[in-house]
Amino acid sequence: MKNLLVEPGLIRALCATLVLLAPVGSKAQPQEGSEIEIGASVLNFGYKEFNDSGKLLDREDGNIPGFALRLSHVRKQLLFAGDVSYHGGDVVYDGQTNTGIPITTRTGEKIVDMAVRTEYWQATPGGFNYALYAGAGYRRWERDIRPTRTAAGAPVGELFEIYEWWFGLLGAKLTLSESPRARWLLDARVVRPMNPSTTVEANSLYDKVRLDLGERWGWRLALPWRYGMSQAAGLTVEPFVESFEIGRSATVTAIKNGTPVGTVTEPRSETRNYGLAISVSSRF
Repeated sequence: MKNLLVEPGLIRALCATLVLLAPVGSKAQPQEGSEIEIGASVLNFGYKEFNDSGKLLDREDGNIPGFALRLSHVRKQLLFAGDVSYHGGDVVYDGQTNTGIPITTRTGEKIVDMAVRTEYWQATPGGFNYALYAGAGYRRWERDIRPTRTAAGAPVGELFEIYEWWFGLLGAKLTLSESPRARWLLDARVVRPMNPSTTVEANSLYDKVRLDLGERWGWRLALPWRYGMSQAAGLTVEPFVESFEIGRSATVTAIKNGTPVGTVTEPRSETRNYGLAISVSSRF
């Protein structure tokens, strides 16, 4: 069955709707206290790999569900937060073998993100409310390219990769509109992976190998809208888009049972994800 893609136009339409639902009012800073937030999401996952001349080698596309947990605490103008999220599911793989033979199969994706950050909120005399923030986190992404066959019937073995990296982030939030019960924000950040790597397992071809990847800047843009259901509970709807690029690895020798059998290289890749998250929160 073909995956139903979350189109960017749908996200833009949702954002326009949220503007109408959140009337402009006074700009209040986050209330002091602690909060827990639990939510579900869908990620329109898009991944591409390129050779050294920029030609597309393969791509993966599909919707994968997920969930997230956030804990935060506000004290005066500071907000401290910790987030963990998971997305997992199958997407369509459209690419080629290492000899250039076209293949189509499915890839199992498992993505875990963890991050902590500190926000500093400030309000200008004119009521313009904004925050600057910084943080750090960790990403683990498992990519399981399932075995298949070429059009001629030749078998193609499974390829399993684990990507990992720590990252730093810098961002800003702007309160676009606010009423006594509704609040709409712009949340923009840049992200820098640190020491990214991938571990490749292709047991039918060579032993497990670890490759160091190139560090490149990424970014994330979100438009969270929050509605206060009561003094202690809230509902948040957050459309977002995130993009990052990972640089090509060095070429290393592949080993099978102690004998060199060729070389392995992880190509340059680009990821562009669109998503929609809905969560509920409770103050304590």
